[in-house]
Amino acid sequence: MTQARADAFGRLAFLAKAGYISLRRAKLRRDVASVGTEYSAGWRQYEHHLEQSATLDQWLKIPGVDDAPHYCNVEARLRFESFDSATFYRAQLARALRTHFPQARSITEYGSGLGRNLLVLKREQPELDVYGYELCEPGVQIGRRAARKFGLEVQYAPLDFVNAAPSDFKFPETDVAFTMFALEQLPRGSDVAMRNILAHVRLGTVHIEPVPENYPLTYRGLVGRLDHWKADYLRGFERIVGALPLADIRREVLRTSHNPLMFPTLYVLRKAAVDPARPERVPALVAR
Repeated sequence: MTQARADAFGRLAFLAKAGYISLRRAKLRRDVASVGTEYSAGWRQYEHHLEQSATLDQWLKIPGVDDAPHYCNVEARLRFESFDSATFYRAQLARALRTHFPQARSITEYGSGLGRNLLVLKREQPELDVYGYELCEPGVQIGRRAARKFGLEVQYAPLDFVNAAPSDFKFPETDVAFTMFALEQLPRGSDVAMRNILAHVRLGTVHIEPVPENYPLTYRGLVGRLDHWKADYLRGFERIVGALPLADIRREVLRTSHNPLMFPTLYVLRKAAVDPARPERVPALVAR
């Protein structure tokens, strides 16, 4: 069997197995406690990687972890390779910021995880004021240690940005905010999250999130929708965004993803221009 045929057979086998697993898997129910438990344990596994990373580049692409080959989605083609998806997503974020918010001088990430996205932003644009909110305390602590280790002025704090009180938002209002696979974890409450985020920015927001209603109507797109529903990920985001009081909404479905069953959407949400005489803001909602 030629290598091309072997690769094709491997892709077909993967897709068949993915569809079978999605059909058979039990439906999950996500909540703050389950997400916190899952990701706290996950982030703790990176503590020794930070200790062993001598440079920022080593921390951003950990050998044997971030470069491990896996099935992924590259330009809508299923591939098995070592694909640097984090760099791809950061490039999409940087493109959106340059295009839509070139005047931004401060930025907050909601759901900053280990904080690596913000370290890249600060290194590439040192004039930016950079902040990160993360649900899980281990992620906050690792982010702080990494910022100190690599000499970058980035601030991190814990926050449940759905259920938080106004006083829990410790950082100042920034020009822009962004999320990257953070709203994904909110099957319920993403409307509250979006209003809370928009209440703390002046210009607007950028989001890279899996929104299944935007997936293509292909076998992989349909299996992805089913898998997304079974995993209890973000739902109804198109409707939620459409109901927000925004001046402009831009969306782009990405054909590339770390997950072969995902087709993430890049959203750029622009708030209405603020009249200094009438500084109206999008009001934050109180979580139900």
